[in-house]
This record gives sequence, C-alpha cells and structure tokens, in this order.
Amino acid sequence: MQKKELYEVFGKKIALINDKLFNNKNIPTPEELIEIREAVTFLHDHKYGFREQGLNQVEYIILEAKEKLEELESL
Repeated sequence: MQKKELYEVFGKKIALINDKLFNNKNIPTPEELIEIREAVTFLHDHKYGFREQGLNQVEYIILEAKEKLEELESL
C-alpha cells in the first residue's frame, strides 16, 4: 500500500471511530463495536507510516478509542 492510499484509509478509519464512538449519541451496536475495534487495530498496526507529530496524533486517537471501547463494553 502506498503512502497516499495509507493516508486515505487512515482518514476513513479515524472518521469511523469519531462518528461511531465519539460523535454518536447512541451506544454503538455490537456490529459497530466490532467495526470500531477493527479500525483501531488497523490504526495500531499501521501507525508507523506516520512520523513525529502525525504518529503522536494517531497514538492519541488509538488510546482514546480503546478507553471508550472498554467503557462501553463494561456497560
């Protein structure tokens, strides 16, 4: 996967996480939780495609998403 493609996929994954996990007032469905977890895993597995500040931002998004997922799964 080339950098441009990687950035596009990252953007889509981050948008999905923000939309389904943080911006949505409804609790995600079990299917959406799986989709979110897969997005977080993808970001985690490919985060080193970014350098310095970009990497820090991706790691922050991953950490926040994992914490929110754990909170939702404990309900």
